[in-house]
Amino acid sequence: MHTFTISSEARQHLGFLVWLSDDETDAGQASSGCFALKALADAEAQQQCPAHWRVLVELAAFPALYWQQQGERIRLTDPDGISIGWLQQQFLQLYGQRFLIDSLDGHA
Repeated sequence: MHTFTISSEARQHLGFLVWLSDDETDAGQASSGCFALKALADAEAQQQCPAHWRVLVELAAFPALYWQQQGERIRLTDPDGISIGWLQQQFLQLYGQRFLIDSLDGHA
């Protein structure tokens, strides 16, 4: 399990991402898994990034979302398998909104 902060590109903190691999015994080799989002921001951040905030609140309502490695990117889907975005390096794209993620546990 890995935990990341989620912020806007202007560095407004907007929440957290918790990432799990299907094979936790060999997480470096895993190619799929699930993740969850937690929307957690102060009122100022919510007002300065309303589109980002709406996306996080909507997706945080799902108890689990899913990921699958696809080349250089990681494809992100909802529980029905519908694409909601991607992850590549420190960039997270959800419903067209771009976020930055930073690891809280020292893992990339």
